Amino acid sequence: MTRIYLFLILLLISFNSFNYSQNELSINVGPGYYLLNSENSNNIVGDKRFKWYLHFGFAYQRNNILGSSLIFEYSYNELIKEDAILFVITSEVSPDPIDYIGADVSLINHNFDLDYVGDISQLFAYGFGPSFVISNRIVEVDNFKFAEATLSLHDKLSSSGIGFNAFLKFAIPFSECANYFFFNSKIKFRYTHSIWFDEGIRKLDDYSQDFLTSEFEAGIGYGF
Repeated sequence: MTRIYLFLILLLISFNSFNYSQNELSINVGPGYYLLNSENSNNIVGDKRFKWYLHFGFAYQRNNILGSSLIFEYSYNELIKEDAILFVITSEVSPDPIDYIGADVSLINHNFDLDYVGDISQLFAYGFGPSFVISNRIVEVDNFKFAEATLSLHDKLSSSGIGFNAFLKFAIPFSECANYFFFNSKIKFRYTHSIWFDEGIRKLDDYSQDFLTSEFEAGIGYGF
């Protein structure tokens, strides 16, 4: 119990130091690329692989937390492959195709990174730390009408994964004031491996998701 009290006292002392430490908020956007995406080997995706994507998010950096600088970053990216799956409609009397139904496949990732930040120079810094991702793979047919029938399909597989990320950051302030705006850019690599699936009625004993991404981002931040 004594250790808990000592920890709480130390935590309160560190929070008091926050009033005198430099903090940064930034919003960022940029392209990303899947160096590895296990979904690309899935028959659902076929030959329409998930590669380039656009991501955006925000970051909050707090300096001098028990002598260290930490940054929390959230980013979002979504990729849609239209008509990744084609269903063939035939008649009762002939195997010849009458029509086709195209199903779109979407991959959505919510990325959460918590990193230690170290300075290389006044303009450059590096960081590394753990990552957490929430993923949704959605297969969807939107109200396809054939004859007197209407077909709709919405199948979502949700998952979560953990991993590691590292980045190189470049930032340049617009002024030398105590509170200032700055330009921010970053190159980041992130690897995550699935640890949980919302299986539903699926059997996913031998199924896993692995993502390795490279990202570039740029944005505007505010130091205070």
